[in-house]
Amino acid sequence: MFSLDIKTNLSHDQLLGRYQLLCKACLPDSSMDAYLNSELAELERFIKHDLAGLTRKGCPDNITDILKAMDNELVRFREFCEFPSLATKSVVGIGGGFSAGKSSFINKLIGHKCLVAEVDPTTSMPAYVMKGQKESIQAINTNNCAISLTQDEFLSLTHEEKFIYGSQIGQMLKSAFITLPDFQWQNLAILDTPGYSKPEDKNWNERTDANLAKEQLNSANYIIWVVSAEAGVISEDDIKFLDSLDKKIPKYILVSRADKRAEEDVPKIVALIKTTLANRGVNVIDVVPYSTRKRANYSLYSLEPVIVQMDVWNKTQNALQFAQNFKRQFLAYQSFIEEEQRLSNRRLHKLNRILTLADDDELTSDAKDLIELVKQELQQLAELKDNLTSLNHVFFTKLKKIGDYAGVPLPEPNALELMDLKEIDLLGMLRQIRNEQGLEEPIINPFADLFSLPINPKAIARILRRETPPDYGLDALITGELFNQLPQLLRQEQPVDNIIKLLDEVK
Repeated sequence: MFSLDIKTNLSHDQLLGRYQLLCKACLPDSSMDAYLNSELAELERFIKHDLAGLTRKGCPDNITDILKAMDNELVRFREFCEFPSLATKSVVGIGGGFSAGKSSFINKLIGHKCLVAEVDPTTSMPAYVMKGQKESIQAINTNNCAISLTQDEFLSLTHEEKFIYGSQIGQMLKSAFITLPDFQWQNLAILDTPGYSKPEDKNWNERTDANLAKEQLNSANYIIWVVSAEAGVISEDDIKFLDSLDKKIPKYILVSRADKRAEEDVPKIVALIKTTLANRGVNVIDVVPYSTRKRANYSLYSLEPVIVQMDVWNKTQNALQFAQNFKRQFLAYQSFIEEEQRLSNRRLHKLNRILTLADDDELTSDAKDLIELVKQELQQLAELKDNLTSLNHVFFTKLKKIGDYAGVPLPEPNALELMDLKEIDLLGMLRQIRNEQGLEEPIINPFADLFSLPINPKAIARILRRETPPDYGLDALITGELFNQLPQLLRQEQPVDNIIKLLDEVK
């Protein structure tokens, strides 16, 4: 990370300053509260040892993605613990290819040259910019230690660092946090992400791999994607990358360097990008051109539309999603086990039928052997599910404990909280059942407010049985039992009947 033979014309003070920065970047002891750091280390051990060890007994094909997602979420959680002010911010991730103009755009947007305008992939790191009581720059090194940086130190982490100083300290820092008193969006934090690349690209390395860029942007609440106007189109790589991102994250396209094209060409470029993205199924809020030049011809390409959009996003304070994101990974594992149990039970049912009908001793013996194997599978799956449930309980108990200590509420989320009810057309499903049974639509639509308001469980059961709509009793809440079991019930073959049965049992 430090080689003095690359440059020999550095002064003594420059070399000393670089050495001191290197020492800070190598600090092994976290500045975080010792208890909090110990608890976070336990969570990390839990994911990398306990949960990973469980996979040897059975796991879904995407277990690597599940473990990696949990590990990445833990990294973000540690960052939030280091910088609590980030906890309630909605993150606006700024993405794009190399040299698209991301950092220059951010500097202009916030009115500070706090980011390096041209960041080399070998030293770049994700950097958060947000409102704070004082101007400061902190970074987290690879040892999870928070260190303070001067602006000169931070700005020195460029593509020329290796040749000027003989060091690559930027590779030793995982992320940076910049606070500015005059940052104008109280509820937002801007995330400057390194440009993405692929292994075959000349700029590629493990710090700028497309997967890393995708993980960072998928952790954001909103995305502004920067495209240079110089090419006149949005590249195929950009389109594929945007399409790979979480579809639920709102995306806004900024066409930078509009001054590099003739004035009459810019609207055509914007229209072409809009059409291209629409044809490829990539939904975006808008596509707007931007230029840093102040000539009259380019006055229309200001940041005003972006600022207006940021103001809209700033109106809502971000809700913490750490517990929900962790829970999704546990549920993905649990769904795999439940599906395997369903398949094994079906095999057992078929084998029992064969055993009942078989009149051949050899066939009967084979069926019995297979039945024993399936029973062993079911026993192993039951044990695996019990172990996962136990690990789930331990994990969220510790997570809540850390949250309580840090002053951040992190209760274990309920399964129904993670469901997007908008994607479940329960009304359409019920109408289809009515049509199949030759029933007419009731004059009073009993389904209109289903699940849109907290209503009495037995009232829902009566609605599903197509009885006269009862008094809703809006003060009653759906019980926790329903919250926990409804997602699984909706995935089964006869969800309505199962939901009715469950609701009838609720006291």
